[in-house]
Amino acid sequence: MLNPAHVQALEARKISGTLATAMGLYSAKRCDDGSIVPYDTGKILCFPYVEGFDEVNTKFRWTQDGKKRFQQRPDSPKTFFNANVLLDDDMMLRLETGSESLIITEGEPDCLSAIECGFDATVSVPDGAPPARDKNGNLIEVPEDSRDLDPENDIKYAYLTRHIDRLAKVKQFVIATDDDEPGHRLAKELVRRLGPARCFRVIYPDDKCVPDPETGELRRAKDLNEVHIYLGEARVREIVETAQPWPIKGIFRFSEYPDVGEPVTFVTGVSPDLDEVMRLYPGAFVVATGVPGMGKSTLIKQICVNMGKLHGWKTVMFPGEEPIKPYLWNSLRTCYIGKHRRTWSAEEREAADSFIDDHFRIITSDPRSDEEEIDVDYIIEKAEQAVFRDGINLLVVDPWNELEHKRDKHWSLTEYVGDSIRKFKRFAKGFNCCVVIVAHPKKVDGQPGLYDISDSAHWANKADIGLVVHSDEPMGTRRDAIVSKVRFSAAGRKARVPMEFDRETELYVPAEQEEPIAA
Repeated sequence: MLNPAHVQALEARKISGTLATAMGLYSAKRCDDGSIVPYDTGKILCFPYVEGFDEVNTKFRWTQDGKKRFQQRPDSPKTFFNANVLLDDDMMLRLETGSESLIITEGEPDCLSAIECGFDATVSVPDGAPPARDKNGNLIEVPEDSRDLDPENDIKYAYLTRHIDRLAKVKQFVIATDDDEPGHRLAKELVRRLGPARCFRVIYPDDKCVPDPETGELRRAKDLNEVHIYLGEARVREIVETAQPWPIKGIFRFSEYPDVGEPVTFVTGVSPDLDEVMRLYPGAFVVATGVPGMGKSTLIKQICVNMGKLHGWKTVMFPGEEPIKPYLWNSLRTCYIGKHRRTWSAEEREAADSFIDDHFRIITSDPRSDEEEIDVDYIIEKAEQAVFRDGINLLVVDPWNELEHKRDKHWSLTEYVGDSIRKFKRFAKGFNCCVVIVAHPKKVDGQPGLYDISDSAHWANKADIGLVVHSDEPMGTRRDAIVSKVRFSAAGRKARVPMEFDRETELYVPAEQEEPIAA
């Protein structure tokens, strides 16, 4: 039951007693032992966090010494307020198809206002917004990608991980955090975990309508509840229904579009000469090819390990041809340690294993089951979840031909490949990840190029970076890393980079006293 004073306070904020009761709000009091128990005339307002029929957490609000106080039930799991919208199959169907958007607010009153205004698919984060400034008063910069995240220790946002499977299926999010510095930080933190391609942002009205409690001076409304109170239901509906795409997709005026500048590029660290002509960046679509046995997969693995060591990048791989244990595992260990296996110390092996566990994830079928068919959509679905859960920055498919290719009977191979590449590029841009596809060429004699890859010229036309690994003397140690295409000059230039393949370590090393040659 709700204390009449609580009902009155809620109604003053345009939240009806009927909705409050339907959402399970109740009043409570604090006992002598410090516990909080339901009590009809209690002064503590309780917001239950319900999943199914279970109250898994509770947010307690009260006023003390003229100040608002908040508390949650100790040792309770983090979940959304109104999480049942994600657990309802009918609602999830609407969220998956895009007929409804999932609105995420910063507090329970904002969530309730959205529901009052007809947006049932609204949830609130449990902890409000994080601080926007550090102890020195400087704004905290929020990375655009998720590579710095450790999901196991991402406690502040554990409510996202708790519902990862459902959230991964939601087609569109509307971010309705507060229009202040902490709210802006929360919005960025949510977007980089959910993926900017799926996120829209509420733009609050410019009307000065909220009186300052001390001076009476009017200011803009900064959250949905204030818009509801001072501007009415119609304005809430208007700003939600006209939410703008997060700046990564959609159409913008030049004056509205953020100046993102040239891509921030990262050296691979394999050799100084290769770093001079090829640098990776989030959002890049990279195509690598070479005849079998030239070592293209080895070079890609070496690049992945170096990206982790140098830049903290995390990689998710589909290793279609290479058995994961012990072969892929030992190969990654070798890339990390840089020595032949017989010379590894126990400490080096332990350090390598720790690094691999931290920086690599594998997309594959369960070795105990053959039920999964790993096609393009499956790879992208799992990669999206890996971004969300593990903060990955790099997706590697090696090789392309090992995927299950489910081609519509009316499509040509060229149409199918073009559609698949569009999906990979959409993932790369939307989730700010670099994508590397290793594909075999049609011919095995002479130096291949991107146009020689089986099935389609799209591999050459749509690549942002093209890499060919080749040698005119396959039995020798000389290899050429041929950068055959670079779409943006900031990422390098076309060139042939001489390399040496060390047969002792089975790793690439820089060739001695040779410069990159224009390709």
